[in-house]
Amino acid sequence: MAYKALYRKYRPITFDDVVGQDTIVKTLKNAIENNKLAHAYLFCGPRGTGKTSIAKLLAKTVNCTSDGEKPCGKCQNCLDIQESSHPDVVEMDAATNNGVDEIRELIEKVKYAPMQGKYKVYIIDEVHMITPNAFNALLKTLEEPPEYCIFVLCTTEPHKILPTIVSRCQRFDFNKIPNQVIKGRLRQVVNAENIKCDENALQLISELAEGGMRDALSILDQCIAYCEDNVTVEDVGKVYGVATAAEKLSVFEAVKNKDTKSLIEMANNFVNRGLDIQRITQDLIVMAKETVIYAFSRNADLLQVISADSARKLGTMFSPAQLLEMIDCLMDSQKRYRDSSDSLSVFEVSLLKMMNITQTKMFIPVEEEPVMVNEPVVTEKKEDKKLPEPTVVPEPVKEPVVEVRKDCTDEEFYQILLKSRKDIKEKNASFWNAVKNNKAPQNMAVTSFLDNSEIMAESPDDLIVVVSERVVADRLNEQTQNSLLEKMVEDAYGIHKNVIAVTNEQKSYLINYFRSRKMRGSEPIKPEAKPEIKEEPVNTTELKLNSLFGKGGYDVVEDK
Repeated sequence: MAYKALYRKYRPITFDDVVGQDTIVKTLKNAIENNKLAHAYLFCGPRGTGKTSIAKLLAKTVNCTSDGEKPCGKCQNCLDIQESSHPDVVEMDAATNNGVDEIRELIEKVKYAPMQGKYKVYIIDEVHMITPNAFNALLKTLEEPPEYCIFVLCTTEPHKILPTIVSRCQRFDFNKIPNQVIKGRLRQVVNAENIKCDENALQLISELAEGGMRDALSILDQCIAYCEDNVTVEDVGKVYGVATAAEKLSVFEAVKNKDTKSLIEMANNFVNRGLDIQRITQDLIVMAKETVIYAFSRNADLLQVISADSARKLGTMFSPAQLLEMIDCLMDSQKRYRDSSDSLSVFEVSLLKMMNITQTKMFIPVEEEPVMVNEPVVTEKKEDKKLPEPTVVPEPVKEPVVEVRKDCTDEEFYQILLKSRKDIKEKNASFWNAVKNNKAPQNMAVTSFLDNSEIMAESPDDLIVVVSERVVADRLNEQTQNSLLEKMVEDAYGIHKNVIAVTNEQKSYLINYFRSRKMRGSEPIKPEAKPEIKEEPVNTTELKLNSLFGKGGYDVVEDK
């Protein structure tokens, strides 16, 4: 017999086998028992959450001929429906049968009575793919079908379905299945298959499935094919291209130890293995978030991704305040991924920012009895025994580090460009390449930002460097990194130069400013003086006479 995929082999046979959709299962079972079946159902939800499986269970239950619990899975109707060979249960893929002609053919068949079972059940998958005209053709039949006919419409995008269709159905919204529920189901499967699989591997598979049981079983199937009978978390990482929890914890350890070399090497290793940098960033956020949750609650049940041991270990490295700052830093990098073509540089910059977060006191969660909220408040004297406080490991007090960022005014840039010479820039091009290719460990914090850089202008004393992103320019202009960059330039050029980084947008602005400034000369342009307008005194008596008699139509008699 041909091999059957795990997601097909372990598809629910009865309603009791369904996991993660308890409310929907209970509603349908009660409707069947009380003979309150609807003529049309709409199943909405993410992929792999059980929409089609429950639709087939509904078809089996209403057509089951057993006198006991239904569906029995043993009668002819149940077996035929399970094998998709029942003449009265039609599964239709709307992605390929979405036109008016296909729907009219379906409507034509609806009028005929069932051949074998009690009900005719039409399961239409991906129903949102049906065209508007085809939906309109289905409206009348869907509203008043024969009493022996049930429609089950399944979709992952309910917003694309016409409101007139939705209003004629009972709608059920399927939720993503929790990771712990998926993990429990996977444990049952590997036990039934006699496969060894460690808990961390099952946890990672349940996370990768993102709430879909079918995806989880498919991933497990692929890992079993790779490892045969012993699946480990490392194997899952290799097959599916993800970093393990230990590798992500190592990132935090390198940040704690301020080990720049290890951080950069790990980031490059992730990229070389084809791992998704954005997914790793999200995983680091979740790890830090759950550590903060555990630090304040000391409740392992609230942890969804990392174990309590990992949360305790990470909690001894950083305080909650530090972890929250790191979360902000990583979330900021997620926004930059959308606008950047170099995700690795954005990721490396975020790691360097995390490493630069100011050290504070560390909070280590301790196991203690929780204080009951509803207990009466008792005022104790000073000498009374107080509740135990969280253990605080003091660290030597350090002066706050304030990074000074180098900057120039427009006039200062103008003076640098005025002294710059093209022949110096061309002559020293090889020196700048030497700076970019300087891979010494102590220089990695700077050279990682210089891959796509170029020289805008060079004078005997100054160097203007152009980089692609604002965050990179700001980093190179910070005092610590800028001093290191100037030292690297001095080693390559043989002379000291003041170095400042700008972006492509700044480069365009500075070129335009330089040209306009040079055209008008060194003296600022003074505003032109407005001509002085002398106003003659107005003779109001003359104006009144002109209005009455016209100009020159009167004689003015002066008093003598």
